[in-house]
Amino acid sequence: MRLAVGAGVVAAAAVGVAVLVPRRRWAAMAAPLKGALELPVAAAIAAWAAGLWHDLNAPTPPAFDDLRPFDEF
Repeated sequence: MRLAVGAGVVAAAAVGVAVLVPRRRWAAMAAPLKGALELPVAAAIAAWAAGLWHDLNAPTPPAFDDLRPFDEF
């Protein structure tokens, strides 16, 4: 539920910024970022983030933690 609400807030903010900020200003802000994306450091950071995302979302075995007492008799 929190994830859905957070995604909705981020989406609403992105749409609001896209509607309210003129295209010329977006182009002026994006020019330095285009140059930075061509650097090998940016590629390394993107690969690291993708690997981290993959590790965090990897399937895990179920945890059987039902807290019932053991039957040892």
